[in-house]
Amino acid sequence: MTAMLVPRENARFVLGPMPLLVVGEARVHAELPRLVAPEGRVPVCDGWQLMAGLTVCVLDGPIGGCLIPTMAESGDVQGMAAWCDAVAQNGGGVVVSLPQIPDEFDWDEIFGGGRARGGFVRGAELHEAD
Repeated sequence: MTAMLVPRENARFVLGPMPLLVVGEARVHAELPRLVAPEGRVPVCDGWQLMAGLTVCVLDGPIGGCLIPTMAESGDVQGMAAWCDAVAQNGGGVVVSLPQIPDEFDWDEIFGGGRARGGFVRGAELHEAD
C-alpha cells in the first residue's frame, strides 16, 4: 500500500448522526467511487477501511490510502474521542472526498452535485501506542 499524508487543514471530522470524514486535495480522490446518495442512502466503499485514532486516521483502499493527523490545533481531545467512538459504534463512517475543502459545506451540493467521491467505509481497529 502507498499511503500519502493529507495535511490536517485538508480534513474535517464531522460528528452527526453518522460520523463524516471530509478530505480535500487527497490523492485517493480518484480511487474512491463517485458519491451518489439517492434519498440519503450512501453507498458502501467495498475494499476500503477507516481506522480512527486520537492521533491519526487511516483511510486504506485497494490501491492506496492516506494518513490524516486527527488532533485539531486546539487540542480538542474530547471532540476527537467522540468522533472515534462514533466510528466504532457505527462500524465505520462516511468518507467524502472533494477536490478541495470549501469554506462552507453545502451538503445538498456535496451529496448530489457529482463532484464528491466516497461513501460508507467500514471501520477497522487502530492500535496506538500508550
